[in-house]
Amino acid sequence: MRTRDRLAELQHLASGAAGGVYCDTVQPGQPDAAAKHDAHIQDIFREVERMRGWIHELDNNTQLIRRLHSDPTFHTNKNLQEQLDAAVTASNATGLKVSGALRQFEGRLSARNDAAARIARLQYAACRRLYADALQRHHAALDAVRAHQLLLLQHQIQLTQLSVSEEECEALLESNNIALFVDNVRAETAEARRALRDVEARHEELARLEAALRDVRDLFTQLAHLVAQQQDQVDSVEYYALQATEHVGSGGTQLLKGTVSRTKARKKKFGLIVCLAAGFAVVLLVLVLT
Repeated sequence: MRTRDRLAELQHLASGAAGGVYCDTVQPGQPDAAAKHDAHIQDIFREVERMRGWIHELDNNTQLIRRLHSDPTFHTNKNLQEQLDAAVTASNATGLKVSGALRQFEGRLSARNDAAARIARLQYAACRRLYADALQRHHAALDAVRAHQLLLLQHQIQLTQLSVSEEECEALLESNNIALFVDNVRAETAEARRALRDVEARHEELARLEAALRDVRDLFTQLAHLVAQQQDQVDSVEYYALQATEHVGSGGTQLLKGTVSRTKARKKKFGLIVCLAAGFAVVLLVLVLT
């Protein structure tokens, strides 16, 4: 059975002139009792408004949980997971506050038939129903999150070919550890990245070696070009060197011949001197004897 929310109407009537709807319960000529009665009703409305604010906060947290969980990157985004955990924690705290406030409000209810008692019972029933509906929506959102996490965990277990019992699955869910397959992928990815870094380091070394070999090849190419440019000069130098070698050889032969010729000339000169000396001696002797 649905109950129409008359909080705004009752607040308007309670603040009206001559006591509003409460004139039948307050006797004329009793201003203190009327003021006390109105203050009591205002306290009831303030308490109800506070509880409704908490219930509205619980609904907002439920919507936030659904929105965060509907994000495609939720299971890989730590920030979204932390926000969802914070929303669940805030919802639990809000639920405890609403439950305590409802218990306190229930303790102040009475079986009297005056306006304040009827308003209190009506607002208590409405707040309790609103809180029950909000709590049901919140639990439904949490059950959806848990069911989806369990399904994801089972798929990961099948992919990783692990043997995990239902109790272990529950323990993993309680510990919020559902990244079995993701952890394996991350480990393989890290290993692949290390291998890639090693290959990149070797590639850089080979690139430096190739650059050094290219520089050496350029040097040899420049040297060959310079040798090609100076080939004529080298050939002329080689020719003159060969000619010099030949002239040196012929010069030695000519020096030997000159030495022999000088020896012969020296002998001839000595013989001629001897002959001249002998002839001069003979002439001198003849002159002396004559």
